Amino acid sequence: MRLLRDAVAQEQQRIERMIEGYELKLSSLPKGTLVTKSIRGNQYYYLQYRDGKRTVSEYIGKDDERVAQLQEQIEHRKHIQTMLKALRKEYATAQKMLEVST
Repeated sequence: MRLLRDAVAQEQQRIERMIEGYELKLSSLPKGTLVTKSIRGNQYYYLQYRDGKRTVSEYIGKDDERVAQLQEQIEHRKHIQTMLKALRKEYATAQKMLEVST
């Protein structure tokens, strides 16, 4: 039984390190969504996100390269958020297993 408890404890520590790493990476990525506004036939791109109760629209420009890069970063952020959700669920399961085994 001790071997199983040690394995679960090690897994929990690994999950903690992964969560910390993902949260650090998440803080460097832009939050929000990319919005396109058409004004007089021209396409303008904005990054829209919440700041407390306010919705902020940050002008990005017309540059397709910058927009593509930003879209890639936003997709990466969504992927990391999905991973964090799964890791937190695994962490809770490991915590329950450790509580039961003691």
